[in-house]
Amino acid sequence: MSSNSSAEPSLAPRRGPVAPAPTAASAETMRALAMVPLVVYAVLTQLDAVANRLSGGSPIGTTELTLAALLGMTALIFIAPGDEPAPARAYGNTGARLIALMFCWAVVSWTLSAHQSEGLSYLSKLFVAILPALCTLIIADRPSRIRLLLWAIIAAGAVSAAIIVIESRTGTRLVSTSIAATTAGFEGVARSAGGSDQNPTTAAQMLLVSVALAAALLFSGERRFRLVYAGVVALGALALVLGSARSAIIGLAVAFALIALSFRGKPYFPLLIIGGLVACVGAIPFLPPTLLERFTAVTDFGRDQTLYRRISYLRIGFDLLQQSPIWGVGPGNFPLHYLLPDYRWMPGRELYPRELHNTYLDAAVEYGLVGFLAFAAALGYALLAAWRAMGSRDPLLARCAFAVGVALLALMAACFFMPHKNLRYLWLVVAIAVQCGRLRAAEKVSP
Repeated sequence: MSSNSSAEPSLAPRRGPVAPAPTAASAETMRALAMVPLVVYAVLTQLDAVANRLSGGSPIGTTELTLAALLGMTALIFIAPGDEPAPARAYGNTGARLIALMFCWAVVSWTLSAHQSEGLSYLSKLFVAILPALCTLIIADRPSRIRLLLWAIIAAGAVSAAIIVIESRTGTRLVSTSIAATTAGFEGVARSAGGSDQNPTTAAQMLLVSVALAAALLFSGERRFRLVYAGVVALGALALVLGSARSAIIGLAVAFALIALSFRGKPYFPLLIIGGLVACVGAIPFLPPTLLERFTAVTDFGRDQTLYRRISYLRIGFDLLQQSPIWGVGPGNFPLHYLLPDYRWMPGRELYPRELHNTYLDAAVEYGLVGFLAFAAALGYALLAAWRAMGSRDPLLARCAFAVGVALLALMAACFFMPHKNLRYLWLVVAIAVQCGRLRAAEKVSP
């Protein structure tokens, strides 16, 4: 009996690592599948004119279908049970809370605004811009998936840049059909919006993100695809020059300056700075006359009448902020306040609604100082997250964080000249930066 009883434990199943349940594998499969609509969203955001051509006369556009698929897959991820959460999902998400706080305060500002119908339309656009970014925080939970998103944005920029070059040389319109994209010009020279139906300046700032990402990855130590990155940088820079978008070119200069600063510990850093300055000066004779005229006209109000308008935007904005500093005039309400009789004698003021061409003052005026602080906190937290992730033990994560940090700072610099607090790429890049920080923070608590 003793021998039999001693043999019984050997017949019992041994306790050891339990295999993940099938549902866990299904949840991870859903995350992988959800990357498909997320990547498509990243591409079509910049190539929305292409998406509009694809949808044709369909009542539901290609972008709307992509968003529906993205939200549906994200909902399935929440429903499907899993085993231990991945590091990025297990770590807290302060960035998402800040973004949600900003949106909630924007809703509060809307309830107190004078023009609620226009504000509701604006809130819907802001919601559509923020929601995919929040989905990114759930889906892109690995460095490889973050890199795939960056590649999607870079690829979209390459296509848009090629369209800008072709349209600028031929004077045609390949895919853009909207009035904002097809009627823009400067001193009789048409400006191209590339693969977008947005106005050329907005399209140029989206292209700026693609070029900044490619340039940062090129100089971050990424050995593969160096020629591809270099080609995208060259093509994208040429397209930005041909598009004559001053704000995007300023942002691109900020991106190159940040990349140069990353080499400040190298002995050849002074030569790098001198070489860059010489290259910039040497390129001036080869720049398009339209671009040179747009920059030189900054000091001549007679040549560039838009300067009067921009000063009026700022003056009206500060006046409105003083009148309602806490909750602002309401999201999407500035263009209507711009038309008030109180400002009819402002220099350069026009007789149709205009946006406040400064993202940060625009956020303060429409959301109030409370909403502006939430907006600024979300951007600042994203930059801090990217900065911390640059020190990751994972070289891939460190390179992605560096690229996202450079692109976000470049876009933030360009936003000083445009009202882009609801730009989809802004929130997508913010979400990617926050996700890089979450992965970095998870490294500190994982073995």
